[in-house]
Amino acid sequence: MGFRCCLYSLPLGFLFIWRLVKKKGILLGVRAVCVSRFFIRPGVGSKKREIFGNVMIKSSIVITGATGYIGSQVVLALLSQLSGEVKCRVIARKSSDCSFLAGLPVEVVRADILDPLSLNEAFRGVDTVFHCAGLISYTKNFRNALYETNVLGTRNVVNASLFNNVRRLVMTSSIAAVGATEDGSSASESTTFQEWQRRNGYMEAKHLAELEGLRGLAEGLDVVFVNPGVVIGVDRDNPASVSSSNKVLRLIYQGKLPFSPLGGSGFVDVRDVADAHIEAWKKGRSGERYLIVGHNLSFRELFTRIRRSEGSSVGHTFMVPKGLGLLAALGGECWSMVLNRPSFISLESIRTSSRRLVYNNMRSIQELHLQYRDLPETFKTIIA
Repeated sequence: MGFRCCLYSLPLGFLFIWRLVKKKGILLGVRAVCVSRFFIRPGVGSKKREIFGNVMIKSSIVITGATGYIGSQVVLALLSQLSGEVKCRVIARKSSDCSFLAGLPVEVVRADILDPLSLNEAFRGVDTVFHCAGLISYTKNFRNALYETNVLGTRNVVNASLFNNVRRLVMTSSIAAVGATEDGSSASESTTFQEWQRRNGYMEAKHLAELEGLRGLAEGLDVVFVNPGVVIGVDRDNPASVSSSNKVLRLIYQGKLPFSPLGGSGFVDVRDVADAHIEAWKKGRSGERYLIVGHNLSFRELFTRIRRSEGSSVGHTFMVPKGLGLLAALGGECWSMVLNRPSFISLESIRTSSRRLVYNNMRSIQELHLQYRDLPETFKTIIA
């Protein structure tokens, strides 16, 4: 009986509400609500909500690590390519220098990825997160800091994204999180992570950070991973475009570093990395990685390319003997311990640089339609 009363009363109730709406003249408002609830298409691409009649709502974006080498470039690329279409909010620690952001149409929020409460507040009301914050180090005394920043920090970012119903998280990962081959063939996004990589603090931390992203994916968060190679190059319009890799390449160019490791790696221009983040946001498939590598080079080939640059002082290049490499690595470890700063020369970096690591970038070209800059163009920005 109760079920029948409910069945008969529902149509009568809707009829009463409909007449009331028409009488009060708010029919247009109800239609607008219906359109916004049922006919707004989220769009996996640029995250702009598309409404009938070409009416657009700005995408609200948060960028972590926005004062860093990659994060700052992503901010500038977003503002340059999507001016007027996005509203940017950048996350910066209280100690971070944000002066280069002065005059730019961005909102600066002081928060820390290691502080979950501040992240929850910072992510409120946004639909997209670019997680570019992270720590790079290969020295032993930074293993705990690597885990804390790259793994626990990413965990907090994922949790804050889930809490605030963020629509897409674009994670800055690394080729370090991708598996390596033993026979020197090119690794792809699906190559298995090797046991020797787990003994490398940085590689293990980035790998575990991706697992946090996949955990978010399993809980309903739309996540895409951007895996750049060794990022090089300088954007003269970006005061924050500074990295240790560029300093090393400059030393090689000046002839002050004649020793070449035995292995090789994948290299990419920082501007290409920023473009890749935007394209991954627009076109990337949820849950997928995208290897962002413009050029696979042995380190000997890298020295040769730099030697060809105009004004180069590169002379004869010596391959690093095992004993000398070990001695330099120990020196780097001691330097890092004394100054409490990461060193690009360490036991782990020497071991890794002795391997010829090659990466396949076809997915980024085919799905994201990336076009990588030529290496001489990137070198010019470093040595200028």
